[in-house]
Amino acid sequence: MTRQLLGQMLAVASALLFLAGAGIGLWRLFRRPASVRPGDSPPNPDRRGQCLAALGAAAWCLVMLALLCLAARRYAPDLPPLQAVASSLCGSLDARHYLDLARWGYDAAEAGFPEQYLMIVFFPLWPWLLRPFALLGADLWLAGTALAVALTAVGTMLLYRCAFRLFGSGRAAGFACAVQLLLPGSFFLVLPQTEALFFCLNFAFLDAMQRGKTAQAGLFGLLASLCRANGVLLAGYAVLWLLAALMQKRRFRPGWLLPVIGPAAGLGVYLGINWAVYGNAFQFTVYQQEHWNHSFCLFPRAVAIMSRYIGTDDAGIFIGLWTVVLILAELVLLLLAARRLPPEWLLLGLAGVAMMNGQTWLISAQRYALGMPVLPSALAALARRPLLRALIPTALAVLWWGYFAAFAAHAPIY
Repeated sequence: MTRQLLGQMLAVASALLFLAGAGIGLWRLFRRPASVRPGDSPPNPDRRGQCLAALGAAAWCLVMLALLCLAARRYAPDLPPLQAVASSLCGSLDARHYLDLARWGYDAAEAGFPEQYLMIVFFPLWPWLLRPFALLGADLWLAGTALAVALTAVGTMLLYRCAFRLFGSGRAAGFACAVQLLLPGSFFLVLPQTEALFFCLNFAFLDAMQRGKTAQAGLFGLLASLCRANGVLLAGYAVLWLLAALMQKRRFRPGWLLPVIGPAAGLGVYLGINWAVYGNAFQFTVYQQEHWNHSFCLFPRAVAIMSRYIGTDDAGIFIGLWTVVLILAELVLLLLAARRLPPEWLLLGLAGVAMMNGQTWLISAQRYALGMPVLPSALAALARRPLLRALIPTALAVLWWGYFAAFAAHAPIY
């Protein structure tokens, strides 16, 4: 079987999995609308569990940071630990672009640093948060790392709150937190780039929606869209939430529109920055295509393209095999959990898979998975038996270590 034929077959399989999940989600949405309805009083998460989730996440972040520093010493034994991480492990990652943006901002000129025009590809919220540290002359890598650890701890606490309300169980909520932190590539959460911030904002939005705080949700949705492009998907979740409320004949309130408007407005601000700097609201797509051969497509096409890279070397494994298996695994997971997740959560998960994996040069699929908030809850929904609650974290821990070891060995992981 040729790689081209294999890719076509896998692309068709991915499309069928997606359509099956979407069909179940839409059917359930209209049959049993919204898990948390406007005016309802959702279960109140226990404070002890929330504190343990935050503290456990902070402790795990410190362990990951220590492992990164130890791995970096192999290449730069004479440098301070964080500087060694920045120079020897993360030279090709997004972090350097975000830190340059924090120092210089967006500009069409090349006076500040080389390839400055590429900065428009990166969203502004993370560099805006680091900008005060830059003005004070602080070490941005240190400041960004500390902020990322804090955001990961807060985001994990918010994940616990959301999962507790979904499942009514502290055990299931804690399991979802463990899954999120054990996802391969979770060490990106302690690096000074957008992953920790986006993770935190996603669950801040969902937590606010569960509590019926639509104004708060609108604000968090706006911030999420200023952080990553797929933040706009939260507007779709809010539309489903609103539709479910109307089907239950709830009295419409104008404030319910804020979670829809917020994420869309955030994306609008980013497009406005593109227009103000380059005269083209979609200039970021031009530079993505020219510099990284990166353009949007339907995700089955991405599966077919990445299948061509499957091989036995590092590129064939991590750009080809790992990426294709990951996309299919995400779809299978959501389909298996389709009847146990609230329909609006299921559809948000499918939309995330479609948008974040719909790229012609997909080298960061595993990192993007960290910002798909439905994945840990889907695994928690399936892990009802003690055996599964033991096997899933064990399998994830093995995969985490393999992925980390490959990253530390300079495999093509970005």
